[in-house]
Amino acid sequence: MSREEAAMAGDTDSDHAAGAASAESVVRAYWERVWLEQDLDALEDLVTDPVVRHTAEGTQSLTRHQYRRRLADAFEAVRATEVRIDSVTADGLTVWIRLTLRGVSLATAAPMSLAWLGQYRIEGGRIAELWALHQPGTDWSAR
Repeated sequence: MSREEAAMAGDTDSDHAAGAASAESVVRAYWERVWLEQDLDALEDLVTDPVVRHTAEGTQSLTRHQYRRRLADAFEAVRATEVRIDSVTADGLTVWIRLTLRGVSLATAAPMSLAWLGQYRIEGGRIAELWALHQPGTDWSAR
């Protein structure tokens, strides 16, 4: 819906801004609660069931339980110690984020970093769809 159509429907720029702020808070909570705190129970509040995930491996529609299992597997490989949001932009219910995740590889006990680019579509206060790419060994936070 265009802004003009939204205005005709009674939606205002302040409603649009409030939606964007709320959408951004969902994405920030996802990275803090799920990735940093490894609180997989938070998925109940933060992602829809199912959630659609687009990555370099392809597109998947995952139940919340499947997504939880996938994240649990990732947490067996890496322990995040810092999630630094380098840039975030929200427009209505869509959020784009660039962040650097720092942590430890549990396989080698070596420090590691991952740069992430993501786009999130929020529906009903939860992440319904996400597009994500990450690059190991990259730290964009200093740039």
